Amino acid sequence: MVGRPRQPVGTFGSIATTEYAPGKYRATTRFRDWDGQSRKVTATAKSRKGAETALKLELANRVRVSSGREDVTADSSFGELAEAWVEDLRMDVDRSESTKETYQKALRLWVMPAFEKFTVREMTVARLDRFLKTQRATSYSRAKQAKTILSMILGFAARHGVIATNPIKETAQMKRPRKVPKALTMEQVALIRKAAREHGIGRMGVKPDGQVRDVIEVMLGTATRIGEALALRKCDIDMTVDPPTARIAGTIIWRKGVGVSRQAHPKTHESNRLVAVPAFVAEVLRRRLALIPDDEREDQEHLLFFTRNGTPLAPFNVRRTFRQILDEAGLGGLEISPHAFRRTGATLIAHELGIQAAADQLGHTSTSTTKDHYAEPDRRVSPLPAQVLQRLAPTEAADDAVWTPNPEA
Repeated sequence: MVGRPRQPVGTFGSIATTEYAPGKYRATTRFRDWDGQSRKVTATAKSRKGAETALKLELANRVRVSSGREDVTADSSFGELAEAWVEDLRMDVDRSESTKETYQKALRLWVMPAFEKFTVREMTVARLDRFLKTQRATSYSRAKQAKTILSMILGFAARHGVIATNPIKETAQMKRPRKVPKALTMEQVALIRKAAREHGIGRMGVKPDGQVRDVIEVMLGTATRIGEALALRKCDIDMTVDPPTARIAGTIIWRKGVGVSRQAHPKTHESNRLVAVPAFVAEVLRRRLALIPDDEREDQEHLLFFTRNGTPLAPFNVRRTFRQILDEAGLGGLEISPHAFRRTGATLIAHELGIQAAADQLGHTSTSTTKDHYAEPDRRVSPLPAQVLQRLAPTEAADDAVWTPNPEA
């Protein structure tokens, strides 16, 4: 005999309301609790409608998720749900601390100002869709990040039974604007190099130590991210092989309350890689190794790029100096960042060796990422078609042609 299927956890049956005394009403239903047990839930009031309303409020209070501080229900504010999600996020060991801080910053800047006055149940598809379209009109990346944050928060609520489904899944899809990757030209690279060599010459005050110049060379010759280049240590460099190699096994990050530090893996764990370096980069690496203080030469963990205090260089300081170099190179009006060196390397490798070789160099697990965001398309067409099309030439050349057109075509 097949029994009747049980109700899902967190649901209740029909409500029965009776007058158990003059002017007193009791509303009753059965609620399947979070431990799987079905329990009778009652509420009383002076009217039939009042008893049913009180019972529904009691049932709503049972549909909750513990936030560690207080209970969150569908009638709680979105801010209370967001706080519960942040606490859950902090316990996530699979996300880096810098990623968690990025999520919280986006929540604070873009999401909370729009939804802090609403309850969880008021986070409707229509309201969310309208918000995302408004954000999209300003910036695709902002809208995409806001949607990601909202999806995680409301998904958290759905997993814990605060709401039935995640409404963000029903909002309209956003089409990523097409942006063709753009590599630097050889002329631009030459101008940047010249400005980097001459940066600070003839100026008063503390003279630049040339580290940004060297960082530029390393990024050009390895197609690494700025944080990856700054995170190179003595133990990552092998000058005994031909060609020399550099292990990309970390990145420099900044965290609020912590400051600048070296993370023990690149942007993603899959980005760990060993790359051969060209001769001009090997020369820079030898120079950087020689600049490690004598009393610290035995420290295999010593960074190649470091401040006067021996601490990691901050990426934002390197970027600031790089902007000055761009101005001195006459390129300040262009949208060029240190990431342009990564695109330039990816483009050159892809054109000469193929997109897979470029993806491997950059530490990408998929060639689609390399193709869509890093390697500038190669618009060159093979010269062989021109030789074939030459058969269509007039005069004597046409007499020797093997192919003849179909007169009925």
